[in-house]
Amino acid sequence: MSKQRKQQRDKIARLISWGHWFTFVNILLALAIGLLYVEAAEATGSALGDLYLFLSWLGHFAFLPFIVFIIFIFPFCILIPYSRVLRGIATLVASIGLIALIADAIFFRQYGYHLNTYSLSRLASDAESVFAGASFVLVLGLLVSFVVLLVLQLVIANLTYKRLERLRGRKLGSYSALVFVTCFLASHSIHIWADANFYTPITKQDDLFPVSYPTTAKTLMNKHGLLDNQQAQTTGRLLRDVKAIDLSYPQMQLLCAAESNSSNSHLIALPQLDAEQTKQLLTLFPELMRYDRPVLGQTTLDSALFELVYALPSLYSNAFAAAENGMQMPAYLAQLNSYQVGFSIRQYHPLELAPATQAWLEQLSTTSNPVSARDVTIELASTISPALLRSIRQALTRNDEIMIIGLTPVMPVDEAVSFPYQVSRNSVTLLTNAATTIKPQVMAQLTDIMPTIVSRYMTCADESKNWATGVDLAEPESKRYPIVASMESHVVIYTEDKVFALDSNAQLQGWDRVKQTMILNPEVPAPVLIESLKELKRFAKEPQQEQ
Repeated sequence: MSKQRKQQRDKIARLISWGHWFTFVNILLALAIGLLYVEAAEATGSALGDLYLFLSWLGHFAFLPFIVFIIFIFPFCILIPYSRVLRGIATLVASIGLIALIADAIFFRQYGYHLNTYSLSRLASDAESVFAGASFVLVLGLLVSFVVLLVLQLVIANLTYKRLERLRGRKLGSYSALVFVTCFLASHSIHIWADANFYTPITKQDDLFPVSYPTTAKTLMNKHGLLDNQQAQTTGRLLRDVKAIDLSYPQMQLLCAAESNSSNSHLIALPQLDAEQTKQLLTLFPELMRYDRPVLGQTTLDSALFELVYALPSLYSNAFAAAENGMQMPAYLAQLNSYQVGFSIRQYHPLELAPATQAWLEQLSTTSNPVSARDVTIELASTISPALLRSIRQALTRNDEIMIIGLTPVMPVDEAVSFPYQVSRNSVTLLTNAATTIKPQVMAQLTDIMPTIVSRYMTCADESKNWATGVDLAEPESKRYPIVASMESHVVIYTEDKVFALDSNAQLQGWDRVKQTMILNPEVPAPVLIESLKELKRFAKEPQQEQ
């Protein structure tokens, strides 16, 4: 009995050893395919960024086949210790994995996104636009490639099994494993530092490789107490030098598909919407209802309008205005026009705005698509006038999707007040009708309005993340704490029970939301600080970090 057990153990050990060498060869194939991603990557602009890219390439594409071995091959070495069966299973698994990797690499090079159910349908539709039946040819090509890979994997499986004794005598496997593990750990360690310091040449590579989840500072450094609030100084520079922001907007090419929504969208914005005005509107138009969750407004009309239209924090407004060819337009406009959705801005009794704001509003008002079946209309009014009331009545009669919002709070931010960033002080009123679907959120912002409207007319592979910090309020629980806002010269971070305000000198203040009292010597939890500031800086590249 002991002899049989020994033979069984030897057999299993031999199969596991074969699995290691089979996986090693597939690691080399995966690394070769991974070069397609490296070649398509945007230049990092720094030596450290290039080093991280190299280490990440070696570590990640060695890690993927190894994980496949651990999950799909290693258990069969123990459960089904028959070499032919095992080689057949391993060949099939490796072929499926590599063909998926090749398909993803090709798609990523073309569109800048990784494969998912949405991108597969987009790939098929784009292929059909070239010539009828192109999607079938594409599928046929993938099938042929899969068969070729299957044959190649069979050859690899048989050769490594037959020459296993010779391979076991080599130290190449041990040295290679050491290199791969070292690169994997080094790349994640470097990314921890880059995430903590918002080092763009490295963090912009987060979505480069498929199934890549680099370790972040908030998950590791905080655990070991290696992070403090000094990281906020980088955002202090961002607040001080808003005109010098090097924009990364949109982050990637928008990969979207038109929605079949036939309704028009009507957005009406007033400087303020106080209790008396709200009561007037609800009385005149019973079809309207008040959104019962807090909506953060802005401190000035200019900041509020930028956030409303661009769906970005107001600190980016100067950078957009400083663009070489005039104010850069919102990224969603071109997509709306291509889907024959009109876009227009009208003003009733012009608002008191800075000349620069008035200029880009006028520029936007001329971008409307003249041939449009559906329209997104933004109406700006300094007061509730008869003309505005007629416009609301007409929109309700057409069953348009309507949102009426105040831009600034009735009680403006006053730093002399003990709790200036209290939610109730900074909230504005939002009215909607039954045709407008929005879900309860912990807190909404002006930056969420356009993503909510635009989502009615197009669906994008990465939702609105490539052009907005706001989210679609029609999605349940799309807003979660921490919630970050830029208000004049402060970054304000809202958590479940506290509020933190960070100024351009990296000075921090904090308040208890429940007790509504100031916190002495406040400390933002590291994960909250990292996540909030990273979100705020998502569309900014600091020039000094690119050198």
